[in-house]
Amino acid sequence: MRWLACSAGSVHIIGPCPECYAKEGGLIMGTVTLTYSGRVTAKCLDCNKTVDYYVDANEEKIWRLDPVEAKGMRVESSSAPG
Repeated sequence: MRWLACSAGSVHIIGPCPECYAKEGGLIMGTVTLTYSGRVTAKCLDCNKTVDYYVDANEEKIWRLDPVEAKGMRVESSSAPG
């Protein structure tokens, strides 16, 4: 991933698309402000795939957010005898 700061006060995040880079050379791109910390969605300029990242622009760090499967659990409360 590469960070490109522009004079408008934004940072453009550019990197290889996990879907099509190997075959088509696709690149994903996302834009945030210079002080942004939080989730950003980057979109491939070639295949339109979206990839979510957590970005800390102050530290110039980025983490890919991968979906996880969560299993639900039902919890029943019981009344105490009284």
